[in-house]
Amino acid sequence: MSMKEFKLKSVSKSKGFTLIEMFTLLGIVGVAVSFAIPEIRSAIVKSEIVTVTNEMILSLKLARSEAIVRGKDTIVCSSTDSATCSKTDGDWIKGWIVGVDLNNDNSIQEANGELLWAFKSNVSSIMTITPSDPVFNQLVSFSYNGWLNDGDAVGFDICSGLGAVEGYERREIRSSVAGEPKLTINAGLKC
Repeated sequence: MSMKEFKLKSVSKSKGFTLIEMFTLLGIVGVAVSFAIPEIRSAIVKSEIVTVTNEMILSLKLARSEAIVRGKDTIVCSSTDSATCSKTDGDWIKGWIVGVDLNNDNSIQEANGELLWAFKSNVSSIMTITPSDPVFNQLVSFSYNGWLNDGDAVGFDICSGLGAVEGYERREIRSSVAGEPKLTINAGLKC
């Protein structure tokens, strides 16, 4: 046998992972996910707070402007069914509706053509919307000139329920008796 005739066969490469490589990969993925989950939760909660705050501000502005344009009282009230006022204190987080109070009964009935806008909330149950004055526990009413019918200043505090631990600032919506609703992100006060 000459040197030319003797050939070494090459060893074929493996086409998979070894058990050790698989466990190492799973360990790395597990560590990465454990760091990502709190950040994902934080992003979701912050997004919920922003959405609810923006919807509330838009609803108050809509009600005020529609009162002026239509020359009729308008209402923003808490609602659980997106069609009628719930008439229950503390239901704001479930949603609210905006409408024209055509029959002056401090209520909105979709069947009567009074409904203008509905917001159905699907945020986590740990969020809260607290009126700054008990007058607004169930509804906010604007007169035909855009001024509040009741109360000196409308306001709502929107919190995530995780604020003291996670550091989410309380969102405050405030307006004078005749002014536009404005947002304050109160970095000094946690929920």
